[in-house]
Amino acid sequence: MKIKSACPLDCWDTCSFHVEVADGRVSKVHPDKAHPITQGFLCARGRRMIERRDSPHRLLHPLRRLPDGGFEQVRWDDALDEIAARIRDALERHGHHSILHVYDWGSGTLLKSMAQRFFYALGGCTETVGSLCWDAGLAAQRYDFGFAASHDPADLVHARRIVVWGRNLATTNVHMTPFVKRALAVGAKLVVISPLPTDLDGRATLRLAPRPGTDAALALAALRICRDEGSLDFTFLRERSVGWDELSRVLDDVDVAWAAQETAVPQDQIRALAAVYGQGGPVATLLGLGMQRYSGGGQSIRAIDALAAATGQIGIPGGGVQYAQRAMTRFFDDDALTGRSSANVREWPRGEHAERILAADPPIEVMFVTRTNPLTQVPDSATVRRAYAQVPFKVVIDQWLTPTAQMADYVLPCTHVLEEKDIVFSTQWHPYVTWIEPALPPRGEARPEWAIFQALADRLGLGPRMAGDPDTWLEAALRPWRDVGLSLDTLRREGTIRLPLPEIPWQDGRFATPSGRFEFASDLAEKAGAPRTARYLPPLRVPPAPTEEGGGARYALLTVHPRLSENSQHKDFPNLPSWPTVEVTPEVAQREGLQDGGWCEVSNERGRLFARIRVRGGAYPWVVKLEQGWWNEAGCTINDLTFAGHADLGVQTAQYDAWCEIRPVAEANIPGRGMR
Repeated sequence: MKIKSACPLDCWDTCSFHVEVADGRVSKVHPDKAHPITQGFLCARGRRMIERRDSPHRLLHPLRRLPDGGFEQVRWDDALDEIAARIRDALERHGHHSILHVYDWGSGTLLKSMAQRFFYALGGCTETVGSLCWDAGLAAQRYDFGFAASHDPADLVHARRIVVWGRNLATTNVHMTPFVKRALAVGAKLVVISPLPTDLDGRATLRLAPRPGTDAALALAALRICRDEGSLDFTFLRERSVGWDELSRVLDDVDVAWAAQETAVPQDQIRALAAVYGQGGPVATLLGLGMQRYSGGGQSIRAIDALAAATGQIGIPGGGVQYAQRAMTRFFDDDALTGRSSANVREWPRGEHAERILAADPPIEVMFVTRTNPLTQVPDSATVRRAYAQVPFKVVIDQWLTPTAQMADYVLPCTHVLEEKDIVFSTQWHPYVTWIEPALPPRGEARPEWAIFQALADRLGLGPRMAGDPDTWLEAALRPWRDVGLSLDTLRREGTIRLPLPEIPWQDGRFATPSGRFEFASDLAEKAGAPRTARYLPPLRVPPAPTEEGGGARYALLTVHPRLSENSQHKDFPNLPSWPTVEVTPEVAQREGLQDGGWCEVSNERGRLFARIRVRGGAYPWVVKLEQGWWNEAGCTINDLTFAGHADLGVQTAQYDAWCEIRPVAEANIPGRGMR
């Protein structure tokens, strides 16, 4: 028997697959050959669905913390009774803002939002908002276009030039690669811009490696060249945009020689990039979710938007600046699912919520963590640990005993996607929605998150606010589908459907901005305290190229998405290596005396960790790379080295705006290694 399902991980692709069930077990996961995105193959993360569901290390029973720091198994009723009592006490003594809900999108299915419905039913709560990854870019494209919208993936075949800017498709968006290859096969040329090597570098006709955090300077310099050479779409500027003259005055101060010095990209390469946009269209620009994680990251997105728009790459087949697919959200009634409009919510930025806990009034008495592992994912892990230690009562809902769960008073086991009914869709890329049918009953005593909060609501006298089943809530959330002739029954029957989004956004020349045009200069940005036009805001902590001789220099530190794990949903959990692998360039290795396969210490003012060394070229010379999501038994994480600063636009962290020092160490001098 084959059952329809889909991947819930926080990923661009949201792959579809069929689960083969025999004798009460999943025997195989079959990629959905008919799905326009999955196209018959899954990434390594998707292929591990069975392994993760059946892992002997998965949490299957409620756990309660013991005085000695360990855990004991408890009955669901006992756990829920005490948790409800602590919520009731916090509400009576300090009000609903003393209850904190920390969540993110580690699992992206629709019904996970039912957790928010519970907290809003309390009258409100304190909750984390904003983003660790993309909100600065969303804000940038909101100012420029009205909202972020991407072309249909199949439209890429119409591009003459494809610019993959700050995005390693093989790691974060592997199903985009076949679309790129099809375009290349019919004559498109590829440009790759990234400070790190990517899997597509060998196919690129132009490869740029800017100093991290300087993408706005690169884009504005290319636009200055296009302007000076007259390589602009003057019809677009005149009829479909506002504010060009204002941005043009900003460009007067952008010198190409200065930009080459600032970005470490040679002038001839900047001019070649300008020629791509000014003379090589249609140009499709595929943006990643990394370049905006800097103090000036939002301006980088605005500068790239301006480069593409002024040269006529917007609203045409094969064009666009493709960052996200926020048009999907209008097909879902979030308030019908969560009840957000009736709640009084105190909002804290995700990247700064630890500092807010330490200074909160009213104080946080009860904290819930769902769909995230902030002790490894949020910048400045030391402050997160200190803040969580101050909260009197903590509940974590997870499938695994993560570092965050290890600090909890109660850990409640939730179901795996193969045990759930739900739907999944991408707000990052494509317009497809996929049905998820449960393939197996829950293992052990695991419960769906909605059922956990339903039981808590019953104990708190809020049962009617949470009453219902998945079909009821999905029907409510999908009410906007009626306007386009779709329904939940349609989705069940078809398995995957395409929502009616335009294949080419903005093709009619009408934008969702206040002016109805593309806005090179934005009143909304000015009202938010941001520059009216794209500007270059240099990174605060990324050091320039070292000039002094010898070791001991500071380098740009990039803590990127792992290739084989999804954030902290680590492929090796729970047997993670005690030390991560750090990737350095040959230039850094030579300067610091590092050997491939050897050991080193990576440090800055925040902390230090020991790591295995891998030397790899093909990037900006002065960068050090660590993959996020790693931690060790001592509690050290990659984010012990990152900073909790914020980007210039939106509610966005700037954890890539970081530096480190690196030095070789003898294996015998690493704690725990020399005593084997």
